[in-house]
Amino acid sequence: MEFIIAKIFWLLVAPANLIGICLFMAVVSRVCRWWRGEDVFLAGAFLLLLAFGIVPVGPSLLATLEARYQRPVAMPEDIAGVIVLGGAFDTYLSGVHDVTVLNDGVERVLEGVALARRYPDATLAFSGGNGRLTHRERTEAMDAARFMKAYPDVAKRVRYEDKSRNTQQNAQMTLAMLKPDVSAKKKWVLVTSAYHMPRAAEMFKEAGWPPMILWPTDYRTKGSADFMPHKLDILGNLYQSHLALREIIGQCVYSVRRKYGF
Repeated sequence: MEFIIAKIFWLLVAPANLIGICLFMAVVSRVCRWWRGEDVFLAGAFLLLLAFGIVPVGPSLLATLEARYQRPVAMPEDIAGVIVLGGAFDTYLSGVHDVTVLNDGVERVLEGVALARRYPDATLAFSGGNGRLTHRERTEAMDAARFMKAYPDVAKRVRYEDKSRNTQQNAQMTLAMLKPDVSAKKKWVLVTSAYHMPRAAEMFKEAGWPPMILWPTDYRTKGSADFMPHKLDILGNLYQSHLALREIIGQCVYSVRRKYGF
């Protein structure tokens, strides 16, 4: 139930969806002859479009998230393993077309493969179930297993966690599957998108993982906030606002739940 509530909440507050809701309510207000309501909702839609579509608030927030963690300058000679978080496959389209459909988060998997080749004795773990409300028959782990067939030198070392539906479950279920030795000197490497790394790092630490090497990838910005638009890219700004706000809201909700124990 908690997962469903979170998904529905995000559907309502995602910037593009919220603009659509305001426009819909403006039409309803006009039909019902609630003139003041029509003005309020139209003004709300315009301000949301201005903030998240024209002024680059979203890209600046995303840049702040991406700048939080940097890849280490030097890596150890040996590591225990590499954990790649899901978010690189479209499970629904993969099932419809019976092919592996990748999305713009594919760098997560490619970086995981590169690290696995760099450390041939390390375990490579992929964590990803299905985070959709519907069409949950196929998991990201299934797509990852098919994708890894193209890398036979790595595929034999991959372990798959296929039950998780969010980042918190990624952390908890990979911990239960891999059972890392907290006293060992070899560290684990966590691979995910740079904008997602702050939330992922916090949740893996809270789940009980020993200190990890963080390997952000899939960069979307130059890494510094810039509130002056350098080009008019409304769809791009809305999408980056979508990514940034989802991470920020997720972090806030998680922090409140942890603080107050619910």
